[in-house]
Amino acid sequence: MPIKETKEGVCISSDRKIPSTAATQFPDNASKPFWSFKEDSSASDDFFDCYVSFKEFNCHEYVWDWQDRKLDELLVKKLVRHYNDFFRKKQIGKNCFITFKVSNNNPLETLGRLYMSVISSNGFAIGQDMFNPPLFEVVHSATSSNEMIRFAKLYNESVGIASEKFRQECGPKVLSIIPTHQFEKKSNWYTALNSYFSNYQSSFRCKVDYFRPLIPRATIADSLGFVGAVLATKRALSNYSVFSGIAGITAYPIVDAGPLLFRGGLDPSRLREFVATYPGARTVTITSAFRYDNGIGSVKSSIDILNRVLPKNQTVTYTRAEQEKIAAIEGVFAKHYRGAVNKLPSLKDIAEGMQPIGRSVPKSLKRSFSLYSLGIPPEILGTGNAIVDCIKQGLVKDLERFYPNIKQDLIAAGSLLNKENLNFLAKTHKAWASVQAEVKLVEDYTDASLGPNSTDAFLHRNHTSNVFHLWSTKKDFSKDLFAAARLRRCMG
Repeated sequence: MPIKETKEGVCISSDRKIPSTAATQFPDNASKPFWSFKEDSSASDDFFDCYVSFKEFNCHEYVWDWQDRKLDELLVKKLVRHYNDFFRKKQIGKNCFITFKVSNNNPLETLGRLYMSVISSNGFAIGQDMFNPPLFEVVHSATSSNEMIRFAKLYNESVGIASEKFRQECGPKVLSIIPTHQFEKKSNWYTALNSYFSNYQSSFRCKVDYFRPLIPRATIADSLGFVGAVLATKRALSNYSVFSGIAGITAYPIVDAGPLLFRGGLDPSRLREFVATYPGARTVTITSAFRYDNGIGSVKSSIDILNRVLPKNQTVTYTRAEQEKIAAIEGVFAKHYRGAVNKLPSLKDIAEGMQPIGRSVPKSLKRSFSLYSLGIPPEILGTGNAIVDCIKQGLVKDLERFYPNIKQDLIAAGSLLNKENLNFLAKTHKAWASVQAEVKLVEDYTDASLGPNSTDAFLHRNHTSNVFHLWSTKKDFSKDLFAAARLRRCMG
């Protein structure tokens, strides 16, 4: 049981199945789902997407984005009623898991509806003689101990109000919070976590056996760049292992990654490399692009592999000196990445180019989508100069020790490079000329010529050439944008 009631109080117990694969609703897919007749998904599709993720793909968990989707307090009831045979065999909360995702920006009204969804789902499960509680974990983007405690206390108060209103015992008594890792807080984040667990256990007379921190590998790349994000994630995985030993609470980290290398590189074609790069990852997110931009057979077999391999994925812990060295290298790459990105001219009209075919690009992907669509892999930005800086500071051997696959990954990322486009762009703005110089530095470092190395990569280059020339002449380039995205099997 994940939530146990004992004589001493409530216990958030690790006596449960820990998910290895968590499907998300993040719309990074270029191709529509195989079951859909329209390009863009709607809230009504979420129920079927959830069912397919469990039944067809055997994902262990489904992350329901409460802040961006139509709110539905009857979520569990509707799923069970629509797909009764399946959810009778694979019961929510025991065999498969639905986890809500909320942010600090959620107004109290929507939080109240979330709390009632958890409480009413528990009552429904009890009435149907099914496993309870079906819902008991929530991903939260809180940045402090106080914010997490406030969220937990508001839920606990809601249980009390519901019990009084319905004149019966309601539950579960507590919610388990999945904290979102705060990279910018550094060591202060672990202090905040320790404070949170201490306050949580004393406030609710509740023993916490485990927690599942979510490491946002995909989004941190927008701040730290490609290599910086890889190193920061590896360091976070090590730190959670150390924190577990000190706090006496087992950590089962979730790595939130996308298919393209800039976003984490979790793709059916490179599972072994991903697991080796992120030792200690216990759960990984399976985005819409992973599920729907690859063949069904490939997706199924890949998820089966992850479900088998991740429970055995042992953490590599770093010494304090190694942590400091990694942090120093991170800083070098982050500095050069930000410097390169800040100099780039605006590309917002590239992402808006999808509108004529009725598609939209998620706000968080617009920059990387635009760069990929022009044949400029964002993995390259700032990387060449950062490598030169590491060589000057005597850090390059440490870089390769902590990230042994760096050269192979840069070559793989470089397969989406369109040098012809970059040559044209370099004549329009000095920032592109700087990117051109970075490409040469990366080629010198990897001892390889970057560019297409497969049929799909050559076709991708051709479409990005079309995008550039049609964009430059103010003509419709939406079809080539879409074709390029489908070839790289992800928006960005």
